Amino acid sequence: MENLLRHAEKFFDEVEIAVYRSREVSVNVELNEISMASTRSGAVTIIRGIKDKRLGLAIVDSDEPQRVREAIEQASKMAELNSRDEKWVSLPEPGKYREKPEPNYELKEASPDILVEKLVKAIALAREKDKNAVVAGGAGGVSWEERRILNSHGVDVFQEGGASYMYVELVGRKEGVVTPGIFDFDARRDLNLDVEGIVERAIQKVKWAYSVKASRNEEVPVILGPWAIAGLFSYALLPAFSGERLVKETTPLVGKVGEKIASDVLTIYDDPFHPLSLEPVIADGEGVPTRKNVLIENGTFRSFVWDNYWAKVYGTESTGNGKRDLRSGGINIGFHNVVMENGKRSLEDLIGEIERGYLVDGFQGAHSSNPDNGNFAVTANPAFLIENGEVVGSSVFLIAGNVYELLKQASEVTKEQTVMPFMNTMTTPYIKFENVKIVGK
Repeated sequence: MENLLRHAEKFFDEVEIAVYRSREVSVNVELNEISMASTRSGAVTIIRGIKDKRLGLAIVDSDEPQRVREAIEQASKMAELNSRDEKWVSLPEPGKYREKPEPNYELKEASPDILVEKLVKAIALAREKDKNAVVAGGAGGVSWEERRILNSHGVDVFQEGGASYMYVELVGRKEGVVTPGIFDFDARRDLNLDVEGIVERAIQKVKWAYSVKASRNEEVPVILGPWAIAGLFSYALLPAFSGERLVKETTPLVGKVGEKIASDVLTIYDDPFHPLSLEPVIADGEGVPTRKNVLIENGTFRSFVWDNYWAKVYGTESTGNGKRDLRSGGINIGFHNVVMENGKRSLEDLIGEIERGYLVDGFQGAHSSNPDNGNFAVTANPAFLIENGEVVGSSVFLIAGNVYELLKQASEVTKEQTVMPFMNTMTTPYIKFENVKIVGK
């Protein structure tokens, strides 16, 4: 690859080559049966070169030298056609990286048979625990990626690793009641997926959902589960921490570093090296060293996150948050593993103290939230009614408001933490919010 970089330097003032090799194993479930199993592998090489402040990008689905040479020349032609970007400064310089974590090479060679075995076990357990429940959907997967990023300034970093996941969706039919789809999941950096725990948690929620309770307009404590938190915060909150939005003044956090924007119980940071992180990368998509970046500390807003381009435009340094889009080849500001710090008490403890309130497992409509101001309107479904310290049934209701007002209503976080492998990868506890206004359906 060094020879290819030398070749590319003949065409550009500065250039970057990023090579991604991947292997994906997946198995799907539909209506209590395995519906598909597959193994896919491949390579993608991305050329990003700059000539006279003009950007040239090219992507090729191979790492073969001849095809990479062709992509370099294609990127050069693209740069000639593009307009100058007067804000462009330079590609990143080499940095100091943390010690690489030891990969689990068992994931690299994982067979679909392993996932089939686990999903068949999950189907059998679900049917055993509740004859009225159907495993309507589900999937298991194992991913492995090797990436190398090098540029003409001396950056040259190689990383490899993988993760596995599994989820099931149950639907119960009992005495005329059909439950909504009930999900549960597990994800980790090994193959020891908690099949029993996934099924047990899902079955418990199905049993709650058999007892349908009408919702009403009221102001009550609400506990949000990991799926609900990840859905809402991924769209309504996390984009606001982007340095690009600060430069463009499209974030409500402009000028608020050091100000209180949330309850004292909330501390949120991006940390690829957290013990539950699925992707403990030492470098971002541009080869910049990653680090722990605190976003909110005990309710106080601490910092934005940056990639190389927008950091240099603003006059600061990259925080190692450049995320590569393998479809476009470009770099966007993103997160590695958003962590919401956990507390000391269990979910059971929090439920036990609520006279009337709700436990929300998921939100519908979170994708329509507005990160420019934090406004959102979502349907809580499935949601579970809590009365006198016990979950007594399921319900559906609406919540509309502002995510920053909601953050200030947080009163406690649980000691349990769950890693969410979907949307933004997020490690989160359950969070209790006080005096949440809901609209019954």
